[in-house]
Amino acid sequence: MSHRHFTRTERVQLQTLKTAGLSNRECAHQLGFHPSSIGRELNRGRSDHTKSSYSVRIAQQHTDLHRQVANQQHRKLFAGTAFSLYLCIRLAKCWSPEQISIYLVRFRKKMAISLHTIYRWIWGHGKLSLRNFRPYLRHPSLRRRYGTKRREQQRELAKKRWIEQRPKGATNRSRYGHWEGDTICGAKNSGRLVTLVERKSGYLLAAHVTDGNMASFRDAASSLLMRLPPYIRHTLTLDNGSEMNDFESLERRTGTTIYFAHPYHSWERGTNENTNGLLRQFFPKGSEFTDITQQQVDLAVHLINTRPRKRLNAETPEQRLQKLGVAI
Repeated sequence: MSHRHFTRTERVQLQTLKTAGLSNRECAHQLGFHPSSIGRELNRGRSDHTKSSYSVRIAQQHTDLHRQVANQQHRKLFAGTAFSLYLCIRLAKCWSPEQISIYLVRFRKKMAISLHTIYRWIWGHGKLSLRNFRPYLRHPSLRRRYGTKRREQQRELAKKRWIEQRPKGATNRSRYGHWEGDTICGAKNSGRLVTLVERKSGYLLAAHVTDGNMASFRDAASSLLMRLPPYIRHTLTLDNGSEMNDFESLERRTGTTIYFAHPYHSWERGTNENTNGLLRQFFPKGSEFTDITQQQVDLAVHLINTRPRKRLNAETPEQRLQKLGVAI
């Protein structure tokens, strides 16, 4: 289902359907949206003064403001205008560009502007004029960072191989040795389970780690993969969590080519997601991982790998890999 925004007509229709008592799923079917999109839209226009608890006017105002603020990043400011004078006054009161932006968005919506635009306006002044701002800024040197966070993210994304580049044998499950990986989080950041699942057999590997940083994931994933012979570890498809950003080191250690599912497309790693659900039987959602041991994880993994699977014609994942000569 392609992404699209609600129109005013669709908002009116949604309010009518909710007033008639239809569920979110029924509304989604009628309007052609995903049920979760309907839920977000209802939250966007939440109102206690309508029978449907949803107001078209409030939802439209929320959307208009969101777009207005988003577009301010590309707005240009010019010296000598009333708005530039306003910025000078606020800066002279030792307001940071971020504080000015937050205040305008909250209390003067028509003047809303992003902090990036304010910084560009400051940097656009000549060296002589910049000296006038220095006494009022927390970082008087006005040092501009070489790369912004957005540029860094763009560079990281450019390094990744995406799932559509993955070999056909991985996509259609015609070949063994293609894996999917993710982490399961314990409640209150109490630890994680690194999980790797072979797509064709459904064979699971898992390791308990105490935190979710890059080094922990890299070390755990490489340790799990290196238990296997090279002919059974061709590719690994990962989620886009920050703990997986050191994927290049993981590739070098294991000789496994790594691909990434698209952000918020968990169904592209369906085997991994379903197997994580099986593991949740032993480590329920909401439970803390502080006191669990690797022995407990190994026991749960063994029970999962030795259960017959319908899609494997009642064979177990363990039996499938044993047929390939993999020592379990």
